Amino acid sequence: MKLVRILLPIDQGGTGEACAKAALSLAERFSAELEVLHPCLAAWQRLPYATELSPYYFQELINTGSEQVAFEKGEAKNWCDKSLKSSGVAIEFCSIEGLIGPTVAMRARVSDFTVLPTIDASQSSFWSTARDAALFNSGRPLLAVPEGASAAFGETVVIAWKDNGEATRAVSAAKPFLATAKRVRLIAVSEGDEEDDQSLPAMADYLGRAGFEVEQARVECGSRDVGAVLLEEASAAKKGMLVMGAYGHRRWKEWAFGGVTQYVLRHATLPVLMMH
Repeated sequence: MKLVRILLPIDQGGTGEACAKAALSLAERFSAELEVLHPCLAAWQRLPYATELSPYYFQELINTGSEQVAFEKGEAKNWCDKSLKSSGVAIEFCSIEGLIGPTVAMRARVSDFTVLPTIDASQSSFWSTARDAALFNSGRPLLAVPEGASAAFGETVVIAWKDNGEATRAVSAAKPFLATAKRVRLIAVSEGDEEDDQSLPAMADYLGRAGFEVEQARVECGSRDVGAVLLEEASAAKKGMLVMGAYGHRRWKEWAFGGVTQYVLRHATLPVLMMH
């Protein structure tokens, strides 16, 4: 399957080494363009909240903000030039002034998928905003890459199956990876109420008819977190990656109690392709 563009959002300091290597590797594997996106607030968006500002003070703040914008753009471009040297990959650097979330979502919509780091307690709000925008507002898949993950992944693709729209869209988004994988496992985590669920063999049959050789399995959850079960299954695979649906804003219980999406984003040690 032909891919056109892979999106790699960065802040002024770039992104994690694992994300950068994964994005380069995938752009080369799928002969796609790599767009390095640096979203930054415009000078006027950096003004402090105030009911009244004198024209002189206002202009001084705008000038200071403009200098900061120029500095951040320069730092981001320098990181891109220094860190993403690769032969055979078309790299396009793009710095756009505006709010982080809408900017990332806008460019993600015209990309095949977006590469971003997984959740880390030390990360700034920039990354959580970018992740939410790519995952929930773009209509495109997110590839979440933990620091330390190898760029050699996708030899085994583990699909977390559930009979809903999010998982179905994740399977569709993963087809480029399924086409190049040596092994594909379709797994459903049993939580005790799926005895009559025929969706797992039905999806396995569909993928088989589509030309993908698929192993199917139902894994007992027991007292473990569903996210922990999925990561355990995927981590045991050779050069593995996990594919799963993502749940968020409209499923308030998912956010309130952490949920599978949050658990996986916090604890993954291998790349995870998510689709909302």
